[in-house]
Amino acid sequence: MGLPSLSRQRCVLASALLVAAAFAAPACRRFEYVSMRPLDDAGFRYSSIQQLQQLDVTKEEVAELAKAANGGVDQATCILLVHVARGQKTHFAEGDAAASLHAAGIADETIVELARLRQIASWSGEAAAIRLTGTSDRVIVAVAQRRAAGMPVPSGASLARMKDAGVSQATLVELINRGLTDSGAATVEFQKKHRWTDEQILHDFPPKS
Repeated sequence: MGLPSLSRQRCVLASALLVAAAFAAPACRRFEYVSMRPLDDAGFRYSSIQQLQQLDVTKEEVAELAKAANGGVDQATCILLVHVARGQKTHFAEGDAAASLHAAGIADETIVELARLRQIASWSGEAAAIRLTGTSDRVIVAVAQRRAAGMPVPSGASLARMKDAGVSQATLVELINRGLTDSGAATVEFQKKHRWTDEQILHDFPPKS
């Protein structure tokens, strides 16, 4: 026997309300007001704020962007970092890390590259420490690329010792790309202290096939 007409109407109405609520919740979140005041306080230009609004930044992202900008990261770089996050289907959440990388002397374009490689959150502390030893951004990017690919890399301490022993930045990059590890780095340091040239060292560490 079918449901009475009134009961059937109530069921239909209840179902309609549930469907409406399901669509309304995301819509409310989508149009939730996000204050840009922290960005204004951090010195962002109106045009920069407009670009970030078009990217639908969340209030959490606004706070992180303010941290990055207050730490010296350029506004254009902040916008690029949000673009990178969107390309990775996520939100920008590394304001403090970006600021610490900048404070260590790492260029903004390198910070963006580290973000593209998904290395800011997991590796910013060591990357900043490596840069403070006087190691170049090129070396940092070379290490980050191999880390991102799950390949072995020498530690920051090993890189610093090789640099202090006299290995050039270009040779460090080449050795990293050839798969140098900490054990190999110890050998390089020994060789350099015994007056091996960079060319001799590279010859002793041929590219891996």
